[in-house]
Amino acid sequence: MVYTIEEIKEKIQPIAEKYELPVVYLFGSYARNEADEDSDIDLAISVKNLDITGFELLDLEDEVKSQFNIPVDFLIVEDIEMGKSPIALQVKKNFEQEKVRLYETGTVRKRLLFS
Repeated sequence: MVYTIEEIKEKIQPIAEKYELPVVYLFGSYARNEADEDSDIDLAISVKNLDITGFELLDLEDEVKSQFNIPVDFLIVEDIEMGKSPIALQVKKNFEQEKVRLYETGTVRKRLLFS
């Protein structure tokens, strides 16, 4: 199954709110509108200023993966930004070029963004 970006946003919003995530990005083939039946969903979440344990992060990942019938890969935004190896730099470059903001905590309220 191939999801639309809007379908992904709708599934991500309640989970992002539950875990009080500052921001969630989509990148990769789905962000480029090149997804096909063999594509996975690539998500990057920010944990900046977030009090979350490793176990809670695993719960979050499991909860997101349970919403989709295809593989979901997770990256942490702060890890992407700190990468210095050639592979990490390529991931960072691709992420910066492709990222689509799915969710961001607002200053007054949390909202679903339609980037």
